[in-house]
Amino acid sequence: MPSKRTLSFVLLLSSTTATAFAADQSPVIVTVGNATMTQEAVSRRIAALPAYQLARYGKTPSEQKKNFVEQVLVPEMLYGEEAKQRKLDQTPAMQDRLREALRDALDRSLREEVLAKEPVTDAEIKQYYDENKARFETPKRLRLWRIQVADEATAKDIIAQSKGTDGPKHWGDLAREKSLDKATAQRGGELGFVRQDGSTDVPRIQVDPAVFAAADKVTDGSLVPQPIKEGDRFSVIWRRGSVEASKRTVEDESASIRQILERRRVDKARQELISQLRKDHVSDVNPELLSNIDAQSFGPPRRDFGRDGGVRRMHRDGPLGGPRLPRPDGEENR
Repeated sequence: MPSKRTLSFVLLLSSTTATAFAADQSPVIVTVGNATMTQEAVSRRIAALPAYQLARYGKTPSEQKKNFVEQVLVPEMLYGEEAKQRKLDQTPAMQDRLREALRDALDRSLREEVLAKEPVTDAEIKQYYDENKARFETPKRLRLWRIQVADEATAKDIIAQSKGTDGPKHWGDLAREKSLDKATAQRGGELGFVRQDGSTDVPRIQVDPAVFAAADKVTDGSLVPQPIKEGDRFSVIWRRGSVEASKRTVEDESASIRQILERRRVDKARQELISQLRKDHVSDVNPELLSNIDAQSFGPPRRDFGRDGGVRRMHRDGPLGGPRLPRPDGEENR
């Protein structure tokens, strides 16, 4: 069950941004209109830049910090304040983006809270490994081709014709013409990879374990020297390749298992939170109104303003063809 702290975070979505700024009590470095950028906020932005990007703003740390603020952060704040003046923050599209950002913030918070409160233990990892050993142990597999015929004499004749430099060509012809296994005859008798128990990668194709045992005694690329009896048929076997058995230890798989268990834990907490919030706050659902929505109108927005498209040009070049702004991460526009 989600904690009261997480629930309160959801119930106060409308004040999330204000709360976050209130928690930052460091000195203000820049003020643009009603917006401020504190020392802590600037530090976060600069810390997110790789050294090679920061270096383009000056030769010394002092120059780099000053120029980054003037060339990136101040223009961002100016555009942000102007967008508010134009009430762009109240548009449906911007409200959608804000809702998505808050949702993502809550999801990150929920994950951190759940894993901090109940971290995955080594004992849980070992238990998962023991319960799913088949996923981490791969048995030896042989890549086999087979021609099945009704009598041993024909099988021996096929073995003789399949030897030598022209053997592979003869094999394909013989498989199509003589093999009684019609499921594989047209592809040269290919069985794929066969395991010790006779199972293959194709569920409907199963061979006698004696086939694997006989093929395991020869090397890759070799014919089994004698026909193998399978029921009332005789099989000629060509071993074309193999994959040795492998076993990945719990230490090898610890990181991946931890990710699986963490994802399960977070998914469970997420579903519990959604169920609780749905119970507490969903009061009116009208699915019948979905019939009024034209599904044909869905898809990417139209691009009406030049080669780059309207939305992209607004972001990169500024409104109404204004000056180009540096990207927030410090990269220059391309």
